Amino acid sequence: MNSRPSRHPPTLAGGLALSVATVILCLLVAEGIARLVDPAASLWHYPNYIRETAHRPAEERQLAYDPLLGWSLIPGVAGTLMGKPFSASSEGMREHNLGTSPAAGPPILALGDSFTEGFAVGNDDTWPAALERTLGRRVLNGGVRGYGIDQMVLREERLVPKIRPQTVVLAFIADDIDRTALSVRDSKGKPYFVPAGEGLELHNVPVQTALSSPWFDAARDVLGYSRLLDDIMTRLGATELWYGDMVRTGADGTVVSCRLMDRLAAQVRRQGVKALVVALPQYPGWSDPANGAFERRMVTALLGCATRAGLPTLDVFAPFEREGVGRDLDAYYVQYHLTARGNALAARSIAAALAANGE
Repeated sequence: MNSRPSRHPPTLAGGLALSVATVILCLLVAEGIARLVDPAASLWHYPNYIRETAHRPAEERQLAYDPLLGWSLIPGVAGTLMGKPFSASSEGMREHNLGTSPAAGPPILALGDSFTEGFAVGNDDTWPAALERTLGRRVLNGGVRGYGIDQMVLREERLVPKIRPQTVVLAFIADDIDRTALSVRDSKGKPYFVPAGEGLELHNVPVQTALSSPWFDAARDVLGYSRLLDDIMTRLGATELWYGDMVRTGADGTVVSCRLMDRLAAQVRRQGVKALVVALPQYPGWSDPANGAFERRMVTALLGCATRAGLPTLDVFAPFEREGVGRDLDAYYVQYHLTARGNALAARSIAAALAANGE
């Protein structure tokens, strides 16, 4: 009589190993399918999508860590940006109109984000460059890409005592209001304010650049190669967590920005300089009516705060609308920023507002 072979029940370890192997196999199959159906992906090319998003070669060449502001232009840097000539002065401000003699007298200091710096145009095609030619007065371009209103105000407090301008023009877009509620933007640490009583309290100064844990960074280094996970996190709206390029403070950006207008007004009064707060319209505000309505509410609210603080204001939306910008967006916007034509229109509007305020 033949004996039947003995069968041993599977061990717990064996069962777990089989389960893990099955899950890994399913994920690999799903990863392959995700790459096959996505025309932008490849079965043979495996970039780390997280690191690619965080890697911005132009910024690495032109921006440096700043303990107060998070980042700022490298003094004296020169090269190109978006294929256009780019250079910064020894004071770390974008240069323009170098072929002309600088006007005498106290300058105008322009502050803002990439719209003011001139992200998609050459040195002489920014709105501060056009404003200088329009007024025949020296205009210094203190705009820095990615800044929120909090960084603009802190930069004003740093630069005005050194430069002693006659007027400060702070130009913002609706997105800059939301940026005041971030402690990390574009994977870079930044200062931020939180409401404290009736005022504001400054945090993260000196700015900390490594605000995520080593374990989280290690996980990104491995999981970032998955096109499947990149697609899933994008569809879930979890890109801030996935890419780690933005960290929110929990503060209300509208409240913080409104109180920053009070801070700016108090500063310019102490410094004895004039000021103008300017709202520049964004591309999505023209192309998407719902987005445009939301943008208008944010901008109007902040300009109201500036007015109550005693600051002159200008909303460039009206002159842009009269010019018919919405009917020919490509003539006025490139890469979501103003073209030379758009900047010239903004400069004319700002020049008129300055004249109306007796400047």
